[in-house]
Amino acid sequence: MVGALVAAGITIAALPGWSQQPAPTPHPSGILGATDHRVPIAPDAWPWSSIGRINVVQGPRHRSYCTGTLIGPRHVLTAAHCLFDTRLNTWVKPDQVHFVAGQALSDKFKAHSIAVSILTAPGFDFSVEQRPRYDQIRADMIARDWAIITLQDAIDLKPIPLRSFHRVDLPNAGETGEIARAGYSADRPFLLSIHRGCSAKIDVPRPQSLVHRCDSMPGDSGSPILLLQGETASVIGIHIVSMQDFEPGVGYTARGARGVSASAFEAAASDSTRAR
Repeated sequence: MVGALVAAGITIAALPGWSQQPAPTPHPSGILGATDHRVPIAPDAWPWSSIGRINVVQGPRHRSYCTGTLIGPRHVLTAAHCLFDTRLNTWVKPDQVHFVAGQALSDKFKAHSIAVSILTAPGFDFSVEQRPRYDQIRADMIARDWAIITLQDAIDLKPIPLRSFHRVDLPNAGETGEIARAGYSADRPFLLSIHRGCSAKIDVPRPQSLVHRCDSMPGDSGSPILLLQGETASVIGIHIVSMQDFEPGVGYTARGARGVSASAFEAAASDSTRAR
């Protein structure tokens, strides 16, 4: 979601082995090192064609978006907080949500559909009164910050399968491949960008969550953390927030990024796709 919700101000210390830090910036950023590793990629082939924008119309002058992934012909995975209307302190209605797969420049895309229903994790609470600050999410809610959107129309694109891991760092010698994150960042709203060759720690700092070292920006909430292995790809989790330190007179410094592991939503995703 464009704005402060994505750069939620959750602060953590730098993790061991991840010591390279970016320079402070005047606004929250999810660029985690001295170099921005995101590069544009054309969404004209799988799996990139099955990643898209989730556009949310909250009113005539209130629009936002996040990134989502097609995980079934009529099902899209994203971050739950993207579908919450902070102004009204309630969830948006499904018909306010529009998924556009393979969004590209010049208004090109692969497919699109509006939503008919939204499934969120039991116990997830993003109400304003439950937040540490209006633009923050409680740390204990991050592992529940997922949503599965059911679309009105089936999309004729190959979904990206889910794959869950437990208590592991990826990639590793036993699980070769490449970790990547792809999404529609706010500074490139109609251009899919990817950071390849990053890393993820599953079930850290708590079960069903993850921390990762993939660059991100607002707009990338809900974007898939992917394990790429040759011609295959799988969603091992989703990005939720970058974590910031703030020093008055200096600015924000990104200290890491957190998300949800696939183990948190794989059962719900399986039930949803099997039911329709």
